[in-house]
Amino acid sequence: MDIFKLKSSNQAQAIKTALKILRNQGLIVYPTETCFGLGADATNEKAVEKIFQFKGERNKPVSIAAADQEMAEKYVRLNRTALNLYQNFLPGPLTVISFSQGKVVKKLESNRKTLGVRIPDLPFTLKLIKAFGRPITTTSANVSNAKPPFSLKDFQKYTSQKRQNLVNLFIDPGSLPKRESSTVVDTTLNETLILRQGQISFSQKETQKFVSNSEGETRKIAQKITETVRARNLPVIFALQGELGAGKTQFVKGIASSLKIKEPITSPTFTLIKEYPFNQNTLYHLDTWRLEEGREILNLGFNKMLQKGNLIAIEWLEKVKPILEKIAREKKAKIIWIKIEPLTEDKRKILIYE
Repeated sequence: MDIFKLKSSNQAQAIKTALKILRNQGLIVYPTETCFGLGADATNEKAVEKIFQFKGERNKPVSIAAADQEMAEKYVRLNRTALNLYQNFLPGPLTVISFSQGKVVKKLESNRKTLGVRIPDLPFTLKLIKAFGRPITTTSANVSNAKPPFSLKDFQKYTSQKRQNLVNLFIDPGSLPKRESSTVVDTTLNETLILRQGQISFSQKETQKFVSNSEGETRKIAQKITETVRARNLPVIFALQGELGAGKTQFVKGIASSLKIKEPITSPTFTLIKEYPFNQNTLYHLDTWRLEEGREILNLGFNKMLQKGNLIAIEWLEKVKPILEKIAREKKAKIIWIKIEPLTEDKRKILIYE
């Protein structure tokens, strides 16, 4: 890995050096207004594959960095909500998720064909992307769930030599200010959804509300929410509340779809629990309707399910809510509280609490 000490007097040379690497399917580490980013040609399969080799995460979407809105519109479709965010908050520490135009490597997109775009608020980085003429990846230059790097020293300390060898160039302007990551906003659903709160703060209630007009839409909402929490360093529990036929099992089908589980998802009302393996983890689907007391869930081996990377979906959570609240207080799991309310025969209101 080559190291380029960036100064105000040699920026043109730094851009020239970085462009040569990007055009030859290489990887660069470059500064942003948050932390150091890992950059590759977002339209080149071989270059993007190196990104996933470095990150160690095969199923997580990766955002791209554009030089301006004009470049972004060549790669994503901007609706009214997205346009408002671009015009008021970009350039800046904000990643806006829109539907992809299909012009980047497919692995960068989510299962729903969405793509995150960021316009960094750093003149050098904008000049680099503009000179390259197309977007580069903008994932943080760290292994998934590891500390993001704010300096060359951070990068070398927390990155294995094997992964360092994948990087061709580290553009080093010195230590970056330790700031929060970018805020991530999904503009593709019925309601704007903040997926990750970063430097930019939006006024919103603790509850996220969606309206689903069909079972298919319920599954899509569940799929998208699942994608936002899978990377966290805890098991995730989806606690589902709703009357019979409200759509709880459809929601779990959406979770399974996000995990690329092919096995049919059916209600575990009579078996109490069903297991669906994915990658090296498991999706557990529980129905507590037949339990006499909430504590009986512990006899099902619930504590053993609370392993990093596992997902647990619980229907009829009323009996086990005190146990789940205790688990949340002890930070043994991330709990997403979900209430599904029928509005008409097909229409549902879905409320998300975190």
